[in-house]
Order: sequence, then C-alpha cells, then structure tokens
Amino acid sequence: MIKATILIVEDEAVVARDISRMLTNLGHTVLDPVMTGEEAISKAASEKPDLVMMDIQLAGKIDGVTAAIEIRAAQNTPVVFLTGNTDAATLERAKPARPSAYIPKPFCESELRFWIEKALRKAS
Repeated sequence: MIKATILIVEDEAVVARDISRMLTNLGHTVLDPVMTGEEAISKAASEKPDLVMMDIQLAGKIDGVTAAIEIRAAQNTPVVFLTGNTDAATLERAKPARPSAYIPKPFCESELRFWIEKALRKAS
C-alpha cells in the first residue's frame, strides 16, 4: 500500500476525527484537519499533502468544489470528495474540480482504503 500525507477538509469535527483515525490505522500521515475551504487552500499550499480528502459541502464562503479547483490549479494535488449528496446535480457541479474519487458518506475503513489507494496510484 502507498503511504501518503493526507489533509482532511471536513466541517464536522466528529467525522474528521473518525476519518483521521481510519487513515492513521491504514498507515498514512494525517495533517490536522481543517473545516473551511479557505483553510484548505492555505494548508494545502503550506503543507503540500499528497492527497486532500474534501467534503463538498463546507461552512464558510468557499465550498469544497471551489477549494478543490484552487488546490488542483495551484499544485495539482489529487482530491477525493467526501459527500452525503450523491445526486446527479452535486456530482455534475463537482466535475470541474477533476476529483480522483467520490466517497459517499457514511463509509467504512475498507472502502476508504480502496479509494485512497486508487487515487494515489492514479496520481503517480
């Protein structure tokens, strides 16, 4: 399995903690999670993660789609979207961000492992 440094962008602290625990169990290095698109852009620029796990719906002025587009444009870091909304409109709106994957919430550790590995292999 490819080991990576991963940034979690999730505005629900409990969910971010659970994802962080799962990723750590899988052997990844997890940066301190952030809750807004603005924080995601800033932290991705300063920490240069190998992968960003981004909730599509975020509190603040910048949603996950906009933040992902900016992160991809600045440093081409792969983004995996986490979403409770898998309707066609949400997925269509997210396409310009060129995500490596969409993981519908809730998910288990084995699903997370599959999609993270796929995204990291695709990026290498």
